[in-house]
Amino acid sequence: MITDILPESNTETGTETGTEAAPQRPGRGRLIAIVVVAVLLLGAGAARAWWPEQKADVRAGTTAVTAEGMAARYGINVNLIGVTAAGGLIEFRYQVVDPDKADRMMQDTTLLPIVVVEDSGATMVISRPHHAVDPQLGGTYFFLFANAHNAIHAGSQVTLVMGDARLEHIVAQG
Repeated sequence: MITDILPESNTETGTETGTEAAPQRPGRGRLIAIVVVAVLLLGAGAARAWWPEQKADVRAGTTAVTAEGMAARYGINVNLIGVTAAGGLIEFRYQVVDPDKADRMMQDTTLLPIVVVEDSGATMVISRPHHAVDPQLGGTYFFLFANAHNAIHAGSQVTLVMGDARLEHIVAQG
């Protein structure tokens, strides 16, 4: 029977006598915890940026106007804010009373209409101008908004924001 002599262990350092200590790597548990925390922080930041109620209120810094004031500034009479397409779309319908002012409103991205739900602050925006059209006096035109998170229902009170003006307390139709 052959026996080998095992080297002595140094119980204080956990190394064998005559060998150098192997470098210690961080624990796998600590690494997993760091990754989980980073993912949670990134997810919370993304959700906050995406969720409409978390954005700045676009009504701040605007002037409340009447329907006549909106017509004087932008050349339109607001006919309807309505829920359509089984609740998936919001229609903003208007009639042109001044074609020159209405044309500017339809083409200028800083004047695109924004609809805000008054009780929740949810904001519906349009990302690009109206299709090319020459507005005619008395003509009726519309914009469609996605009804994100079904924020607007028939009977909801909304505010229409355009440029530096806002028309408040419009009741959405169903």
